[in-house]
Amino acid sequence: MNGFIESGAEQRVGGERRGARWALLVGAAMAMGTFGCSSVVSEYDVDANFTVTPKVDGTFFWWNEVTLESDVNSYGAAKLGFVRISVAPPAEDLTFVDEILGEAVTSTGRTPLVSKSEFPAKEPDVILDVLHEGDVRPFFEDGKKVRVEWTGRTNPNFLAWPTDGIDVSVKVRLVLD
Repeated sequence: MNGFIESGAEQRVGGERRGARWALLVGAAMAMGTFGCSSVVSEYDVDANFTVTPKVDGTFFWWNEVTLESDVNSYGAAKLGFVRISVAPPAEDLTFVDEILGEAVTSTGRTPLVSKSEFPAKEPDVILDVLHEGDVRPFFEDGKKVRVEWTGRTNPNFLAWPTDGIDVSVKVRLVLD
């Protein structure tokens, strides 16, 4: 799992690079913050998608199984940083949904992970409320695969449903420690 952040930004003063003295100063400042307890934290983004197609009673259901490249148990902890859902045109926002719940499903039970019940007009991207703030590694029963089920209610005032529903993209940020 990659966990590095790369930046192409350069610092310039009077048109010249700050050079070795600047790097030394930044390095020293960063080192001062590392005395005492420290840990290496990395972030891992996972993409998925689901389709919202309302049933007769106005509910919807979809599931994803997401497989990571490496074993999540090789880290000390894994927590949800954020979960964002998005729609692309022709949908302009997520107001076709009244509420949504994302649950981790294992062989022993279900755990609510994220939810949302208010979707602003003209916003195609919405960050969901994180319900499970603890370690998510137990939901990866084999260390690499997790099953997430999406359920919710659609907006009864939304009537412009395409025949095949509306696709929703999901981005999950795992914070690995």
